[in-house]
Amino acid sequence: MNRNEKNIYKGLYGSNEIEFTKGLININPFGIIGKQHQNNVLQHSHNHLLQVFLIQEGSTHFLFNAQKELINQPTIITVPKNTEHGFEHLSDVNGWIISLSDTVLERMIHREAELIDSLYDVQIIPIQNDSLSEELEKTIYKCVLEYKMEQPGRLLMLEYLVGQFIVQLYRLPQNQNQKLNKVDHSSKIYFRKFTQAVKESANYKKTIDEYADDLGITPGHLNKICQTVASQSPKEVLMNYFITEAQLLLTDVSLTISEVCYRLNFDDKSYFTRVFKKKTGKTPVEFRKSLGIKF
Repeated sequence: MNRNEKNIYKGLYGSNEIEFTKGLININPFGIIGKQHQNNVLQHSHNHLLQVFLIQEGSTHFLFNAQKELINQPTIITVPKNTEHGFEHLSDVNGWIISLSDTVLERMIHREAELIDSLYDVQIIPIQNDSLSEELEKTIYKCVLEYKMEQPGRLLMLEYLVGQFIVQLYRLPQNQNQKLNKVDHSSKIYFRKFTQAVKESANYKKTIDEYADDLGITPGHLNKICQTVASQSPKEVLMNYFITEAQLLLTDVSLTISEVCYRLNFDDKSYFTRVFKKKTGKTPVEFRKSLGIKF
């Protein structure tokens, strides 16, 4: 593989498929993917996933940009979407990978701007012998157990637990967290305003120039902000939002595909289908079938 070629996955490492529980969360054991690749998980990124790694046992190197961080104690690592990262396992490792859909997650905590800002940071958080760390670890365990059980109210409980551990992460003392990336605060604010404007307009036809004008900045400045915070162009941010919204609407069996198009301000159903397939690999009909939806 070309050294300059970037590995970008829609799912977990090596996969463009991921099964979310109701579009929110996927949990997998940490270490299995490494064993499948000779303990060497090459640097890669994920389009729409915030990932939280709970490393309970073993030693590994966490790779981020040109950095190599030794992890040899119970640790939590957070990795935002579109952020290249990898692992070199030095021994057998155990733990959990919690993958969260970024758009659904932001929908959950849209009133807590500071929490959203924290999700753009790559963090290494050693688990200390203190009450805050212990409560956070317990919450993650509860999340794993709830995910593995098919109990009534599973989605509601998972949303509650995910929200709880995100808040607990944020409340940990700052001197306990090692932040590897540095995104300036003003860029985060502009990016959040842009994504909020996209949600509020709910209009696929609105141009990037119009969004930039509303924010009082140039399109070039907006592009630089999006690249800095999310490693995406403004158009990609816009497109990803509407595709995720389309996926959520398509889970509603009462809506026809034409009605989904109308909700998202797509005039042409054929164009919507082409855009949706280009981003997801499936047509809207195929996407519904993959969810087991009968229509």
